[in-house]
Amino acid sequence: MASDPSHRIACFGSSSNLTPQKYLDASYELGNLLAKGGHLCVNGGGKDGCMGALNRGALAGEGKIRGVIHEMWIGEEEQPGIEMVVARGDDLAERKKLLFDNADAIISLPGGLGTFDELYEAVAARQLGLNGRKPVCLVNTDGFFDATLAQLDRMFEDKLLRGPWQNVLGNAPTAAAAVEYIVTELAKTSTESE
Repeated sequence: MASDPSHRIACFGSSSNLTPQKYLDASYELGNLLAKGGHLCVNGGGKDGCMGALNRGALAGEGKIRGVIHEMWIGEEEQPGIEMVVARGDDLAERKKLLFDNADAIISLPGGLGTFDELYEAVAARQLGLNGRKPVCLVNTDGFFDATLAQLDRMFEDKLLRGPWQNVLGNAPTAAAAVEYIVTELAKTSTESE
C-alpha cells in the first residue's frame, strides 16, 4: 500500500451491535477494498455495527483509518490501530464538520438516523455546490436504500429537487461498485479542476 493515501473516503453507517450480518459483510468488504486501494478510511471510529466491520476490514487490509469520535463516546467506542480525532460540543455538528473536512468523497452504508443525517447533509452540500461538491455513493446492500431512492424520485417528480438524484448521488449494489463510482467521480473532478 502507498504511504500517502490516494483519497480520503468518509464512510457512514450503523454503529449498532444489532446490525444484520449482510450489512456487516458489505462493510468489512468496503474497508478492505479502501485499504487495498491505498485510500484513507475516515469514519466514526466505532467498534460495533457497520463502523466496526468497516474498520476491521480496513485493518485486515493494512489500511489507514481516521476515526472522528465525539468526546462523549471516548472509552467505549475506540478501536486500537485507528488515528482518532476528537470532536467536542453539546451536539454532533462539530463531528460532522470534521468528518466532511477530512474527506474527498463519501460512501454510505446502511444505518439509522445518524447515518441518514450525515448522508442527507452530504448530498445537499453536493447539490448546492458546497464542500467542493464531494462525490457521494450508497452501498445499497439487499436494497436497503430502495425506499430512500423512491422518495428522491418523488421529490424530483414533485419538482422539489433541482434535478434527478442521480446527478448528486451514486447507487451501488456492492462495496466494490461504490468504490469504483467514487474513484471515477474523483477522477472527473480532478480533470475538471485542471
